[in-house]
Amino acid sequence: MKKQPAIDQRLRRRLLPFLLFVITLLLGALLWNRIEGVRKQNFEVATEGARNIFHIIVLTRQWNAEHGGVYAFESDKTTANSYLDHPERELELKDKRKLVLLNPAYMARQIAELAEKDPRLHLRLHITSLRPIRPENTPDAWEALALGQFEQGLQEIASVEQMEGRRYLRYMAPLQVTEACMKCHAKQGYRLGDIRGGISVSLQFAGIEATIRKEILATVINHAVSYGLLLIITWGLVELLARRWRALDDSIETLQETRNELVENEKMASLGRLVAGFAHEINTPVGVAVGAISHGDDTILKLQALLSKDEVTEQELAEELDYLQQSHALALSNLRRAAELVQRFKRTSIDRGSAQKREYQLAELIRDVLMTLQNVLKHASVEVEVHCTERLKLYGTPGLLEQVLTNLITNSVSHGFDDGARPGRIVIKAWQADGRLMIDYRDNGVGMSEEVRQRAFEPFFTTRRGTGGSGLGLYVTYNIVSQQLGGSIQIISVPKTGVCFYIECPIERTP
Repeated sequence: MKKQPAIDQRLRRRLLPFLLFVITLLLGALLWNRIEGVRKQNFEVATEGARNIFHIIVLTRQWNAEHGGVYAFESDKTTANSYLDHPERELELKDKRKLVLLNPAYMARQIAELAEKDPRLHLRLHITSLRPIRPENTPDAWEALALGQFEQGLQEIASVEQMEGRRYLRYMAPLQVTEACMKCHAKQGYRLGDIRGGISVSLQFAGIEATIRKEILATVINHAVSYGLLLIITWGLVELLARRWRALDDSIETLQETRNELVENEKMASLGRLVAGFAHEINTPVGVAVGAISHGDDTILKLQALLSKDEVTEQELAEELDYLQQSHALALSNLRRAAELVQRFKRTSIDRGSAQKREYQLAELIRDVLMTLQNVLKHASVEVEVHCTERLKLYGTPGLLEQVLTNLITNSVSHGFDDGARPGRIVIKAWQADGRLMIDYRDNGVGMSEEVRQRAFEPFFTTRRGTGGSGLGLYVTYNIVSQQLGGSIQIISVPKTGVCFYIECPIERTP
């Protein structure tokens, strides 16, 4: 429960602002992209409209050219084309009315004048060329630039430009010389396919911009609503996550406490096995010593009886004294053995219960571990072979390695040799290389399957759940090696061929 405020603070002060920043950034990018898309789409729609107008004018000119021009009655608005060099430019009817020839350019110009005057269209058309015959067809700066690009292969051009204080969409495409055009323009030096000019189409952009603004406003409103909904959803999800996180943290804390209790229970069980083994081992020398002392008491009583006699032979006294000396020697040797066992037990129990570092011999530590497990190994018919030089001295917490070796040996007896039902052999090799301690531990037991090998270091994993296995022995071993000793432990095993634990960890220097 103590960690919940920190979780809430981390979520609300870090995660929530980060999520809001990401959401704002993404929606901002989407909004900007959508606005640009609206502008581009409307520009393309307007350009397509201008393009269609251009093609209609071109088709109208083509129809006129293919028919050699058309005649219209002369009027104030339709007079003879002074720039047209044609023998039948004007015709007079019998009733004295006159017909004037409208060539393609003239007809297109009149259409342009009508379009510009129509208030519904907001349209301007201009026929132009870099070599105009008619001065009014001289291009402005934008048209001249476009005509120059047409000469270089550009097929069309469109942009929004300022004209007479208003914004226009200006579109222009080239006019190419066709067979019908050669009648009038051959004398200008044009050839078939040449660019002889172009038609610019200008549409007022105000109506288009109004449409764009409406679509942008609708887009902004939609994104604002979406942004608000996402903020509410995000806040709700963060709150839900905080609650789930608090619940998970409580569960993890409970599991950690349970795991620590089980690990401590495993250590106590290991210590209990050590005490049981020690008690069994010390009973033998103490029992022998007690028997020898009892025998010595009997011998002393016999000596007292002999000395109370009036006559006693030297041989009788010598025999009893010899018995007394043998009893004394036997009791002394077994008491010394018991003292050595007590000393080893004391050293081992202190090392396991203390985190204090000291200098120790690894070979002696291995012997202490084997002594504490002698009863287990003896009843299991398991032999242990040790290869470790007496010169290998280490500095650190010896109880850690004692716990590791104890767990490995008891694991071999329980799992590799079926609780002693199968005889076997354990080989322990230890050496120093490049400032690191190497331990090669292996047995010739039943081995592990690949699935078991991969999960062997998991907490609470055991193949003997129904027979009292806790699944913590190898887990504790792994944590001691990897966390407390700063090393690594690997398992190499194949079923029916035994198992090998390879341990490697750095050697601490004596301060």
